[in-house]
Amino acid sequence: MQAYKIVVTGRVQGVGFRPTIFNLATSMGLKGYVRNDAQGVEIVVEGEKAKAFIERFSDDLPPLAKIETIEVRKVPSQCFGNFSILKSEEGTKRTFISPDMSVCPACKAELFNPTNRRFHYPFINCTHCGPRYTIITDLPYDRKNTTMDRFTMCQKCRQEYEDPTSRFFHAQPISCPDCGPRLHLGEYEGYEAIRQAARLLDEGKILAIKGVGGYHLVCKAQSQAVAELRKRKRRSKKPFAVMFKNIEAIREVCDIQETEERLITSKENPIVIVKKKDTDFGLEAPDIDRLGVFLPYNPIYVLLFECIDFPLVVTSANISEEPIVKEEEEIEKLRIADVLLWYDRKIERSCDDSVAVCVEDRPLFYRLGRGYAPRSFKLSNLLPPVLAVGAQQKGTIVLGFDDTLIVSPHIGDIANIASFEYFKKVVEDFCKMYDVAPQYVVHDLHPMYETVRYAKSLGIQTYAMQHHLSHVYAVLAEMELSHHSMKDEKFLALAWDGTGLGTDGAIWGGEAFIEDERVAHFGYFDIVGGERAIKDIRLCAWSLARKHGFEMGDELFALGYAKKINSFTTSSVGRLFDAVAYFAQLTDRQEYEGYTGLLIEKAYRGGEDRYDFYIENGAIEIDFTALIKDRKERIPTRFLNTLRDIIVAMAKEYDLPMLFSGGVFQNKTLLTIAIDKLQKAGIPYYFPSLFPINDAAISLGQLWWFKNRFEANP
Repeated sequence: MQAYKIVVTGRVQGVGFRPTIFNLATSMGLKGYVRNDAQGVEIVVEGEKAKAFIERFSDDLPPLAKIETIEVRKVPSQCFGNFSILKSEEGTKRTFISPDMSVCPACKAELFNPTNRRFHYPFINCTHCGPRYTIITDLPYDRKNTTMDRFTMCQKCRQEYEDPTSRFFHAQPISCPDCGPRLHLGEYEGYEAIRQAARLLDEGKILAIKGVGGYHLVCKAQSQAVAELRKRKRRSKKPFAVMFKNIEAIREVCDIQETEERLITSKENPIVIVKKKDTDFGLEAPDIDRLGVFLPYNPIYVLLFECIDFPLVVTSANISEEPIVKEEEEIEKLRIADVLLWYDRKIERSCDDSVAVCVEDRPLFYRLGRGYAPRSFKLSNLLPPVLAVGAQQKGTIVLGFDDTLIVSPHIGDIANIASFEYFKKVVEDFCKMYDVAPQYVVHDLHPMYETVRYAKSLGIQTYAMQHHLSHVYAVLAEMELSHHSMKDEKFLALAWDGTGLGTDGAIWGGEAFIEDERVAHFGYFDIVGGERAIKDIRLCAWSLARKHGFEMGDELFALGYAKKINSFTTSSVGRLFDAVAYFAQLTDRQEYEGYTGLLIEKAYRGGEDRYDFYIENGAIEIDFTALIKDRKERIPTRFLNTLRDIIVAMAKEYDLPMLFSGGVFQNKTLLTIAIDKLQKAGIPYYFPSLFPINDAAISLGQLWWFKNRFEANP
């Protein structure tokens, strides 16, 4: 009798993989077993159709499963009496943790079925949806290793949990009104708490609602409550995301393309930044023509929208630049919300919502969180245990060991003690869950970053990696991990962003690389004002104007420029955006990161008109004399067109495909018009769509650089 042992790795736990295997094997008359272990899933099958089973099982996976490797070998027959699902095995922890997933259609249907025992139950979930990453405490992914451990299953839930034909089979957060977590709002519980929350929102109250990965601050959109929320959160202009009941409601107020609609309605349900119609959402997204929109993704929000007929502002509950709050005591200390809507299941680790835009037919991520992260991959070669700690902003970490690479969800800017402590907890958490003690750590070149200081405090061998080269390596990593057809080609790689220490001591941000060599960059200019110039963009503009021979009337500035007091030298394209926004009289202050770019996008009018530029001896220079003297209304369009044509000119000069990286290319207009020109010129290109294009990918680039170095010199 034919018998085989199959070991499957990837995202194969907590996603309905074992019942799928059980049902297929049983239908084919096979005997044996399937079980989770700490590496993934182990399957043993014996019978006449065992070989056919091996050829079939990976073709009909549950929605959330993702296979990375399959190892098959013949084994002696053990004459099993049936096919069964065995208890999980402990061992070396190498399986992938699934992200938290949005409520699935089957659970939504039961949520509104009056005859179903989970009717209006705000914690319904199954093997195809619900919390994963935010409730797991250890591997393997079994109920005892989650924050559901304290909730004892009732008899009905236990029957579903143990029934391999049920979609609730081994759904670790399984529960019902009789045995699961409870939702509270003051004296109200369950669905009545949701009804009261809806009433309070309609009255203009600000609620703190406990989501899957932490608390949100929520209020009625297009109401005075939004202004009050801005006041309490001390967030003057940074956009708020808006949650709508359904895609039809989004279509009424936004111009959405088919690809954007697919992303908005996908099972991951990220926040997607789209173009507003003339409908006013000025309080939610002041000054700009974009709006971050998303749909209800957990049962609490799905039920809430059955009780209201208006969209909601939904934003992370935190103090500016601190991690999202996940504990009841913390949210009460914020003193922002009027009322708490909370439940008694612990959030083990916080996780923000994912944020993306659509470029061409694929996503361009600003932030990876719920629905997408952690992101894990199998490698073709073995690695020693290595940790990459990223940069200072938009933090993520990457852990590499053996044949495994794991990218954390968004951590955020390491800007204060709270955010630094959270960063350290994420590192410790990942190392604990996977039983990994890093032997190497890769960090940024900047000696003042807290992530660098942390890396050096670990007492293991460190490697410093230049910031912009890390951007490039992150995109190269994605190409190889996604098996892209151009992954083995040589590229002209652009790394344009706001800041990053260069190897010459200057602040880079407008770089071009071929392999590891910087072959071009925007011309340096000195900015007076240090860190202050990042917010007070007059200083960027005055400094750029002074470089091009214009005198500024401010005596203190003139003295600082002449003597290079509190100044820095930069090639940053991000700082050019700031200066251009000032020259175009769009703003004199950077209200939040990327604000000037959004204003320039809004003012863009298309066409071919641009400023002169030249590229000589690796230096890229724009005719800023003409720009500064130009009419303000023409400046944004001409500037973006100039950057577009610089990109195409460089691709032609070096006769190489183009690779895009760095936060400047979050500017959808710039990336889109550049791609359009490259396509017309027949020049291949690549931009990332699995990982963010901004600093959130720095840790991945650091680890990928180390991987290449290690493989060359083990």
